Amino acid sequence: MGTLGCVNDMLRRDKENRELRKRSRERLSDTRRRLLDTRGERVSHGISAEQLTRIVSERQKRERIEKNSYFRSALSFLAVAAVISLLILVFILI
Repeated sequence: MGTLGCVNDMLRRDKENRELRKRSRERLSDTRRRLLDTRGERVSHGISAEQLTRIVSERQKRERIEKNSYFRSALSFLAVAAVISLLILVFILI
């Protein structure tokens, strides 16, 4: 293919890519517009405010329990590791 053919091919591909980018921006804009439109229309699932506050408080309670459990397990692991390392150190020095 000569130089002129390469240039024409490059120009054609550039034009196609420009059109594809334009369509992509339009699709993205439409999707964004649809998401913004549906965002305002929240459907109530029949949960009252009291139930919602109860659910939130129960979730916070569970999170505190999990955090305490994780802390205790980490602390016990560190204690066991410290005891094992002290025993190894004692046996090495004997």
